[in-house]
Amino acid sequence: MSAASPISKPIGMLPAQTVRSLGSYDVEALRRWAEENGQRFVLVECSGCVDRKSVLQAVGHAFAFPEWYGANLDALYDCLTDLAERGEPGWVVVLERLPHASTFGAAERDALLDVFRDAAEDFAQQRVGLRVFYA
Repeated sequence: MSAASPISKPIGMLPAQTVRSLGSYDVEALRRWAEENGQRFVLVECSGCVDRKSVLQAVGHAFAFPEWYGANLDALYDCLTDLAERGEPGWVVVLERLPHASTFGAAERDALLDVFRDAAEDFAQQRVGLRVFYA
């Protein structure tokens, strides 16, 4: 861990299974922390997304999910939980610019984040960290 990284101590103090708002965390500092700690960093850019399907497609693209990934919540859970078996010590995921639209409101956001929370429980059983930040 580098002392130059101002976020190193705070993210390292978060539980290994975390799903939380990006808040004051800096995306580049999260990327550096992940690299410094041997964890995989995934940035899901959602600025062009307008609904659940487009958000799920962006997630699939960012993670390079297999071709069978159907861009639905069940497939997302299946693909996420497969990641725990890849031998990575942990994952840091940033869901950036989730849409705020009538086609992706609070219910859709909650359902998406619940899948990440459920996957985090599976990761915990595998002793693999999954820290997810959303904005």
